[in-house]
Amino acid sequence: MTYGAPPSQGWQQQPPPPVQDPSAPGAPRPGGGFFTSLPGILTAVAGLVTAVTGAVGIYVSQGDDATGGQGTPSSTDAPAPVPEDTGGEADVGDLPADFSETSLDDEATTLLDACAAGDLGACATLLDTLATECADGYGISCDALYYLSPVGSAYEDYGATCGGRYDWTYVGVCREL
Repeated sequence: MTYGAPPSQGWQQQPPPPVQDPSAPGAPRPGGGFFTSLPGILTAVAGLVTAVTGAVGIYVSQGDDATGGQGTPSSTDAPAPVPEDTGGEADVGDLPADFSETSLDDEATTLLDACAAGDLGACATLLDTLATECADGYGISCDALYYLSPVGSAYEDYGATCGGRYDWTYVGVCREL
């Protein structure tokens, strides 16, 4: 604006828009919008169903790894067949110091004690007994079988895999599964 120029028209207030009858066709609904209409509700439900099924799919797919996403390994339902007598003897000295033989059943504990005392027949029988108990699902017997059996033997593999139920990832922890 320059000094001495005639004043311009200036700003003029516009009239408010006319109020429409809410019952008129095409009139906007008060407080409404897309998500209050039928297409909006259907879209919201479809989005919710997609999100839920996606989450369920992710949850289910977590069971494909060795631990099932829950810290417990997936296993086969049945144990592998018990290995035939491999001719090896148990080596009681290979049992870890923190391994509690009191968790074994009476027969296995008796055989373990006799084997430690030098009874070679008890050492051979101990492996057969532990393998049978491992097949029956006693994880502590599987762990003991792994520790006591000769390295590289079928008994070692059987104990390490918890009776053929898991892979070697869980060697020595069958009692915890």
